[in-house]
Amino acid sequence: MPKLTLSSGHTWAYVDANPQGPVTILCLHGFPDLGYGYRHQIGSWARAGFRVVVPDMLGYGGSSAPIDPAQYTTKRLAQDLATLLTVLGVSRAVVVGHDWGSFAASRLALWHPDRVLALVLMSVPYTPPALAPTSLANVAARAPNFGYQLFLASPEAPRILEANILYFLSLMFRTPSAPTDFTSKGALQAKLASPPSPAIIAATPSVLKGDALRVYTSSFQAGGMTGPTNYYRTTQLRYAEEAHASDASPTSSPTPTSGALRLSPILDVLSIYGTRDATVAPAALKAQRRFVTKLTEIPLEGTGHWVMIQDAKEEPRSFVGDGADPMAEWRERTSAGAWKDGSGDGGAVGRAVLTWLNGLGITDGAEVVKGKL
Repeated sequence: MPKLTLSSGHTWAYVDANPQGPVTILCLHGFPDLGYGYRHQIGSWARAGFRVVVPDMLGYGGSSAPIDPAQYTTKRLAQDLATLLTVLGVSRAVVVGHDWGSFAASRLALWHPDRVLALVLMSVPYTPPALAPTSLANVAARAPNFGYQLFLASPEAPRILEANILYFLSLMFRTPSAPTDFTSKGALQAKLASPPSPAIIAATPSVLKGDALRVYTSSFQAGGMTGPTNYYRTTQLRYAEEAHASDASPTSSPTPTSGALRLSPILDVLSIYGTRDATVAPAALKAQRRFVTKLTEIPLEGTGHWVMIQDAKEEPRSFVGDGADPMAEWRERTSAGAWKDGSGDGGAVGRAVLTWLNGLGITDGAEVVKGKL
């Protein structure tokens, strides 16, 4: 079973598809998601010749779930991810992130720039390190669409989410054609306090269907919600780490920078986001364009937050089980080659990433990649 316990003491569960591939794509998921969230892209990218490594992030699925929020700072996550690459024999990887995984991917590029070949950020634009201390309350005041994060960071959030997991998932994974306000301050907590009937929840338009919904309910019922919500308790811890950092950039940046950590101006960055994603603020996109030198943006018209799954047509087998780690068999079978059975192209995200990498000269052919590696 693909699991590794690293020097940090954390155990990471992961998929390792096509390990003979000469170029590795490392995929990082967000909240509330799993490595399974990349199920549509794994086969597409592995069949294109890439090695695809997809961990359950810390706090999720088969990976460790520490109680202490300090274990979830992006500096610690970046160190674990760099160590994971080292143990797997990977010097540099194309790093793909979605939601919190996008933020973690950008911090891997800041803390360990020598490990990142190219960077793909989905649904969360690049945000530079803060110039001054801040709190989550201040963030929510400046960006009201982040108001829901105040509830997720609260001590009572795990208990409330666990008691209403089906309704919570129906809110998070609603299709953009059936929007509902849960992002403003107090809205999510108020909705969870008065859940509708099971029949209404089941009828809610969702990008999760059938076995895919069972995967998420089983995984979060087994692992709980303390680990996943701990990411929202790290705002001030992350600032302290980044404020005391030495310059991790291999070159000085000619673009505007904040703090000592700088995104390398020679790093190619692809930003993918849905035009109907309520959590993507126009101000964040504007800031990204200011701080990323080699930026390509792909807005997906009519798509919401879940860009990896909304447009994908083929639904791979889930192999969902029971017990403490319901997705253990899926990770094992996918790593062993179950991805070969599919024919899907990974939807808009799968196609966009492959096209972009091909344009950069990063393909499955070692002779093409040589200049980048």
